[in-house]
Amino acid sequence: MKFLADENIHADIVAWLRAQGCDVLYAAETLAHRPDDDLLAIARHEGRVLVTDDKDFGELVFHRKLVSRGIVLIRLENARITDRLHRLAQVWADVEAQAEDKFIVVSQRKVRIRGVLRGK
Repeated sequence: MKFLADENIHADIVAWLRAQGCDVLYAAETLAHRPDDDLLAIARHEGRVLVTDDKDFGELVFHRKLVSRGIVLIRLENARITDRLHRLAQVWADVEAQAEDKFIVVSQRKVRIRGVLRGK
């Protein structure tokens, strides 16, 4: 699966996703300081699901009605990176299987899934 990782995603998470076989475009490497709506458009255009820890993407897709191929919001910011990676390893197969066209929130206790507007 193809992902665009927001620059706020820890580099160890990007490395872990790549080790899982995911095609990950990392904003910190090539798209630094781009506005959120630009990242969303790039992800949509390239058929990538956006991975972020920025709640503003919820505003973009649910209130401003911007289309998306999917968003995975990782809400584990207070956990150590090893704990974040452990949590992702626990839920990633399910997250990846459902990520397209969904807004998925991964927290320490649960995974919430909601549909989003889809663009071609």
